[in-house]
Amino acid sequence: MSNIEETLIIKSEAEDGSLKGRVWMESKKIWKIAFPAILARMALFGVILLGMSSATETLCGQAFGAGQYHMMGIYLQRSWIVSTSAATIFVPVFIFATQIFKLLGEEDDIATEAGIISLWFIPVLYSTVFSSTMQMFLQSQLKNFVIIWLTVATFAIHVLLSWILVYLLNYGIPGAMVAEEFTQRKEN
Repeated sequence: MSNIEETLIIKSEAEDGSLKGRVWMESKKIWKIAFPAILARMALFGVILLGMSSATETLCGQAFGAGQYHMMGIYLQRSWIVSTSAATIFVPVFIFATQIFKLLGEEDDIATEAGIISLWFIPVLYSTVFSSTMQMFLQSQLKNFVIIWLTVATFAIHVLLSWILVYLLNYGIPGAMVAEEFTQRKEN
């Protein structure tokens, strides 16, 4: 059976109301929104901001090893300037995400929702600048237990806030983004 035939069968099952068909249709809808978000996050944070943060770790590690502790703070501050500048360059992509998705041929309602969600990522983008560079700064000094405790505390706060904002207060996606933004700042 070809992929087209299988898709037609699943689509007809979805119209009939079968569980397999409904799950397939919902999965397709979710991935239309989630895949671009996942890809964008991996590309943006993985290559740009986290790549520059790893340079901070290298420079601070060398300064720490050489006993030039005063340079560690200078490197950290410079990394904030460079990373913040790079993040600012990417802000228009988040602001005009709806138009970009429509230009790429995405459905209007999905492009609109993705554009709304992308606006919530702008504060997360800037908080990542500081959280990732601070993490590299601490790692270069072999303060890994500080990072572990901060990460565990941040995770616990994030789970609690997500539960309160998304489920208890029923804020949905904006509630999840507020929890993400708050916990990103707490990690700093």
